[in-house]
Amino acid sequence: MSKYEKRKYSLIEHIPIVFRAALGFLTLKSLKKKKVMNFKLKERIMLAVTEVNGCVLCSYVHTKLALKSGMTDDEIKALLAGDLENVPKEESLAVLFAKDYAYQKENIDPVYYNKIEERYGVYKAKAILSVCEVITMTNSMGIAIGLLKETLTFKHVKGSNILNEILIPIFTMILFPVFLVLSLFVLPFRLMRLKKKAKPIKV
Repeated sequence: MSKYEKRKYSLIEHIPIVFRAALGFLTLKSLKKKKVMNFKLKERIMLAVTEVNGCVLCSYVHTKLALKSGMTDDEIKALLAGDLENVPKEESLAVLFAKDYAYQKENIDPVYYNKIEERYGVYKAKAILSVCEVITMTNSMGIAIGLLKETLTFKHVKGSNILNEILIPIFTMILFPVFLVLSLFVLPFRLMRLKKKAKPIKV
């Protein structure tokens, strides 16, 4: 992965990303008892999104976490190179969805998401999406920090903006706790919808 990150987020893009990440974080916590997300799948999704967005800092962090989860060096290198050959068949659709989420800049293809729900069930599908939402926030912040480092060492990357580089990390630290509190009011409605959707349809 090049140090000249693939995607450059603006502060306007980043604020809704932080809110989605806060709600996604709480959703994952709430679904923990259902055991729909294991550590290894979570790291595969995070590496897949990170590869598309191109965050060097996140690739370092999640490489270490992926190794702790039991993934091999070859699996990690392949994911960071965009190669899904080593992804287990049962997890391939989830990882492909994660890559598409990043490619589409957080715009969810409803047809694709329906396939995720059909394959994994509504709870696991929401957990997969939530992992994508959380890692996107850290990618955005990590890229901003990486670009700021380049700017401060007189290696400014074309297309980057120093205001975004400075403000994105600051706004993340301020807004994430605020959005966590706000998300506590939204979460029950999300879980209620999931529960309702998960009920078998009576014929």
